[in-house]
Amino acid sequence: MTAPPWGHKPPPVDDATTYWNQPPPVMSPRCTYWFNRHAAGTWRPNRRIRTEGYHAAAEQLGVWIWEYLHVIRPLFDDDEQSPTT
Repeated sequence: MTAPPWGHKPPPVDDATTYWNQPPPVMSPRCTYWFNRHAAGTWRPNRRIRTEGYHAAAEQLGVWIWEYLHVIRPLFDDDEQSPTT
């Protein structure tokens, strides 16, 4: 099987609550994956992710809670505020 242009999705983090209040020493590969997909315009979070609580959304995406709150969530908060054409 060939890899999609953005690569294969890395495995999720073991425990989303490991980094809750402080940033991880290095971003998880899964967080980097979602960030790069969003930057490339190949991923937008669906309604379920947008309406989940932060813990459930972090687990659904496979990232640590801190990454969800400070890296991923601001991406789609910005999407909601930017004007559409």
